Order: sequence, then structure tokens, then C-alpha cells
Amino acid sequence: MKTIRLQKMTFNGVEKTLYYKAVQLLAQRSHSTVELKQKLVIYASKKYDNLDSLSKHIEAVINHCLSHHWLDDQDYINQYIDIRARKGYGKHRIVMELKQKGLDSSLISSLIHQKEIDWVQLAYRQVKKKCNSFKNADTQQKVKIKQFLLYRGFSHGDICDVFTLFR
Repeated sequence: MKTIRLQKMTFNGVEKTLYYKAVQLLAQRSHSTVELKQKLVIYASKKYDNLDSLSKHIEAVINHCLSHHWLDDQDYINQYIDIRARKGYGKHRIVMELKQKGLDSSLISSLIHQKEIDWVQLAYRQVKKKCNSFKNADTQQKVKIKQFLLYRGFSHGDICDVFTLFR
């Protein structure tokens, strides 16, 4: 967890309020740049009337957080991949979730390929958790297992490798 030290600021009243909200949010957990911006927009829309003039204040706060390394999309993506993989989700599902969060596709793709995660082994553990005896499974049960792994975000190749491991 990053330590956030309050710096001397040259913010006006609106920016100072947004700054304190940003610090509060970042103290709770890591956020992506897009996510923090969305939360600040929601907060500001409830508190202030003119959203057009608020966008420059929100940008100033976001830039301040970026310059102090409180926001880092690369760290956020790495943490997210680790957390979701530990929970048993596959590469495709994790990539889709990160894209839905508005993060850069090329950065996501680059970082997920750098990870040394054995997706087949991860899928294998999910199957073992889900069903006790895979060897005795009939065709319908195997189809359900395949659908489960696809839903979890594992590729067809990973799923075929998992089925080979059980033979």
C-alpha cells in the first residue's frame, strides 16, 4: 500500500475539496486513473452545480495525484491481474474486466503476457475444486465443466490441456 503524504498545495477551494476526496479514496484502496476520475465526477456533481468548469479542477487533481505517483495504471493492472488470478479467473476474463474499466488495451495485453501465471494449472485447480471425480464424469458433466471454465475466462486451448491432465 502506498503512503500518501499531504503536500502543500496551491489549489483553490473547489480543487482542495476534490483533492481531499481523492486522497480519501486512494487511502482506501488503489484506483485506476479512469476510476478515480469517474468517482470525482460523481462526487462533484452532487456537491456543485456547474460540471463544465469542474472538469479542469478534476484534471488538476488527477494530474497532481499522477505526479506524486499515487495513481499508476500499470501498478493497478498488475495488482488486479494477481488478485483475479488468485480467485481462479482466466486470462480472457481478466482482460475483459480491465477493458471494461476503461484501461489501455495495449498496456493490459503487455502486462498480462509478462505475468508468469500457469493458466492451465489454474484452470485445473478450479476443476478439482468444482467436482470430486472428473474421471467418472459423463459427457454432460464434461460439457458443464467446459462451460464453467469458459465463463471463468480460460481459453479453449487451456481447457483442452486441463482435460488431458485428467486422463
